Amino acid sequence: MCSNLKIQALWPWMLLLAVFSVGCGGSPDSPEVKLERARILMEREQSAEAIPLLNEVVDATPRDPEARYQRGVAYENLNVLEKALNDYNECLILDSERTDALNNKAVVLAKMERFTEAAVEFTRLVVLDPQGALAYRNRGLCHVDLEDYETALADYAKALELDPKDSANWYQRAGVYLAQKRYEEAEQDYTKALELTPDLASAWMNRGVARYKRGEKKLAAEDLKKAQSLDENIVVPDIGFFDEAHAATASSPATESKPLNWSAVKIAAEKEMSAKGFSGLLLAEETPELLCGQYQADLNGRSWTILVAVVTAAKDSVVLPAEGVAQATQTDPALNVTALMILEPSGSGQELIMRSFEKPWSPVKSFAGSTVVPYKLP
Repeated sequence: MCSNLKIQALWPWMLLLAVFSVGCGGSPDSPEVKLERARILMEREQSAEAIPLLNEVVDATPRDPEARYQRGVAYENLNVLEKALNDYNECLILDSERTDALNNKAVVLAKMERFTEAAVEFTRLVVLDPQGALAYRNRGLCHVDLEDYETALADYAKALELDPKDSANWYQRAGVYLAQKRYEEAEQDYTKALELTPDLASAWMNRGVARYKRGEKKLAAEDLKKAQSLDENIVVPDIGFFDEAHAATASSPATESKPLNWSAVKIAAEKEMSAKGFSGLLLAEETPELLCGQYQADLNGRSWTILVAVVTAAKDSVVLPAEGVAQATQTDPALNVTALMILEPSGSGQELIMRSFEKPWSPVKSFAGSTVVPYKLP
């Protein structure tokens, strides 16, 4: 299965930061005025310029949790996560019931991929604010990253109970269903997300994949084309199997070229790998509908993971299955090396040549809920 994306990731648009306002008062050099000036700079996306002011405020008011919190936000804006985490911790020591600082601390832990710790902090947030749907949704996302899908589904169910009009709740739960190959439920949740946020390109794309997996190829094609119309960075599989014209091609006279099929890709890929000295070829994963597969092989005493994909002629990008990318990412470089082989048709529809071979290859991380990854050829 093609699992995402995310994404588009996913964290930046799912985990929201609280911003706490303070009033102005006192002399131009008072801590209150400096704090307000720092906040204005941060609103202008000038967090680096705000840090010196916030340092002065923290030094002048060491027992003020707000100064620590705002500096944590500034550091997080700059992606200086360790310092942001430290300031959120200090804020919570001074005021243990600051839900904004607790939320942001959990967000930072998630950004640092410390998902178990993040889930613990979101649980603390749920206790402090049991009606806060965001905490349940964000904790669900942590469980997704920990591949604890059933616990994630329970969190999304609670988030939807509290806030059924938040399209992100529907979208993220759909991603879990997609990862579990529960395509009908995934389609239903993506549909609900699109009713609430019609211009969510990734939801159109992922619903298209869910529909394709259910055999609804015409509807899938419509969804994928809609996704690409909303976001030109989404690469729609350009292999023609969504195109109804292919059905006519398949039934046309034998003198016309046949569409490329996965069997031909495997033959060409294995031939190329053998020519490069790889042995013990094992097809570990395959996504025939995207003409992609993942092999395990040996070369010079080391184990290799090789992701194989096809690009049509004159294209400079290819669609890779996110599940295969994620699996390749998880390999231990000390024990396993990754490579990416890109093939393209040449001559008749069944003949392929190698367009690109990256060895070693460093794939990007993929999140559950995404389905395909656009990869630009070097």
